Amino acid sequence: MQCSSVPKGSLYFELLGVPVLIRPFSWLVLALLGGGLGISNGSDVSHVLIFVVSGMLCLLVHEFGHALTGRFLGSGPPSIEIAGLGGVTYTPYPPRTRRGYFLMVLAGPLASLLLGILGGFVMGLIHLGNPIAGVIISIFEPLGLPIADWAYSPLIEAVESGSLSIFWLNCYYTLFIICVYWSIFNLLPLFPLDGGKLLGTLLDNYRIASMVGLVLACALCLLCLISGMWFNMVLTGYLAAINWQYLRSFHKE
Repeated sequence: MQCSSVPKGSLYFELLGVPVLIRPFSWLVLALLGGGLGISNGSDVSHVLIFVVSGMLCLLVHEFGHALTGRFLGSGPPSIEIAGLGGVTYTPYPPRTRRGYFLMVLAGPLASLLLGILGGFVMGLIHLGNPIAGVIISIFEPLGLPIADWAYSPLIEAVESGSLSIFWLNCYYTLFIICVYWSIFNLLPLFPLDGGKLLGTLLDNYRIASMVGLVLACALCLLCLISGMWFNMVLTGYLAAINWQYLRSFHKE
């Protein structure tokens, strides 16, 4: 990726020796996912901006997980492109072993998950007086799991005393939710998600992995249809179509 070839309106920079290209459409997608169509006041604008910044940070950390791990495992100098609903890490060639490729793929969702945990650690360290409490909240809260009183009480006290403002609480919670949900979703055995690649690599059979992905995507699409979750229905339907294409492609090999 050369700076001279950067498309108009895109953002280009290098970090840790990795070229990064962010296409303008990705900002729009994040804004829409963050509720951009429902803005009615300044509070809504703030919420969307927090979502966009948190989402982009999560995407970048995710792709850097792939890129830096791949470079360490000998896949050559990587580059990153953020576009549309996600990002892509390009390497000249894959790691030399199947295990190496598995680790490179797994490093992406693990990196974004660790970002959420780090956010909880920082919140706990700065505002709660207990970093472990922040870590517990960062993992348990997005999943709707019960949080022990020793961890949750300091959060309530910090908000009530004003030492943790509602703005920063929203920043932390948005980062937690995005990092945890997106990491888990990305690990589903669906192509082109990392979970599909991990299953195919683990089984050493991408045809079976694409069959699993097709069945799962169709089941999720039907569930979303029944539940009236129209956006998720379109997304899972799109994933079903991709897995069908993968299955046809692997069937011909």
